[in-house]
Amino acid sequence: MSDHDPGRGRDLLPGGAPPQLTEQRAGIVVFACGDPAHAEHDSVAIAACTSLPPELLERIDLKLVGPMRPEYLRDLAPATQVLIVDTLDTTPGEVVEVALLELSGREEPLAASSTPDPPLDEVVAMGQLLRETPLAGRFVGLGVPAVDLRRPPDPAAVASLRAVVTRTLATITGADPDER
Repeated sequence: MSDHDPGRGRDLLPGGAPPQLTEQRAGIVVFACGDPAHAEHDSVAIAACTSLPPELLERIDLKLVGPMRPEYLRDLAPATQVLIVDTLDTTPGEVVEVALLELSGREEPLAASSTPDPPLDEVVAMGQLLRETPLAGRFVGLGVPAVDLRRPPDPAAVASLRAVVTRTLATITGADPDER
């Protein structure tokens, strides 16, 4: 039996997340942030991740979320690789990639579109504190001019973010991103 108690800290965060966001089916978990309630007008991150190549989708556990919450990270297995994908209020088209461990202690909060309060870096830091072992992984964000879930996401932004996510996942899985 493992020393890791998946229930550790559950009582610290009332309400808990739904099981589909905390249960894990693969060693690589991708959190696509946006607003899954607006399925007809997904966020750029959700549209990019749900349109990944099928062979890549088979090897990951894709979770469609609104704002990130610490409990999404808390119960993941110790060897899990995590990729958090969102848009940012930065220069349109700018890609920001940050290791999860580098998110903690930032001087300037990471202004992710879907997780503004508390900022994503604080959410990840809280999630890491609730764990026995830190999670490895990355945050990938794309600067967009505005987030408007009343309109379909910009196809060019979706394609750009999908390419970055594909490349990042290829690095994590050791696969060649150009082999399709």
